Amino acid sequence: MLKSLKTYIIPIISLVLAIGIAFWRINYLERTNISLSIEIGSTAALQNGEEISLQNPVIWHENEPYVPINEVVSRLGGSIDEKTFTIQQNTVTVVGLLQDNVVYTPITYLQEKYMMAAKWDKERNRVILTVAPDEIPLTRRWLFWRHKTVRGLRVGDSEERYLDLYGSPSVRDGIIDDLLHVKVENGVVTAIVMGHYD
Repeated sequence: MLKSLKTYIIPIISLVLAIGIAFWRINYLERTNISLSIEIGSTAALQNGEEISLQNPVIWHENEPYVPINEVVSRLGGSIDEKTFTIQQNTVTVVGLLQDNVVYTPITYLQEKYMMAAKWDKERNRVILTVAPDEIPLTRRWLFWRHKTVRGLRVGDSEERYLDLYGSPSVRDGIIDDLLHVKVENGVVTAIVMGHYD
């Protein structure tokens, strides 16, 4: 009995550890791959597909959207103080417009500093902010395990929701657009397939 226990105990412990590490890694990636989709002028938003409410809306200033930087950085898993904000070990100076004790930062600044993918979808009057360095491999896992993409798109969702999460074709990220194949029929998402690099 003792001999057979010794024979199987190490493989069993190894298997349990491997499963635990896999779940830890996926949970870590879920926490660090975040996307916000916000309609300009509204406090309603989508965070990884889940409906949330912001304290302050995205505003329109000098012909472009400005985001409430404190809240956005916090939602995207970063940290902020009076002079700088940090997202995934990248730190930049806080700039923008102070209005009603809220600092609003132009999305062009976020794009220039490579802090996040910041897209302004003019057609849909939305800003889509994404900090998702592992979006492609994680989307493959989520589609297999969770039946949804990193940004929260599922088969059966409306075409409107698809556009809210990923933007109009003219503003979509090229790599994601090339690899994420979404089939829409009669205004409903009927299939989502993640492609592979050539």
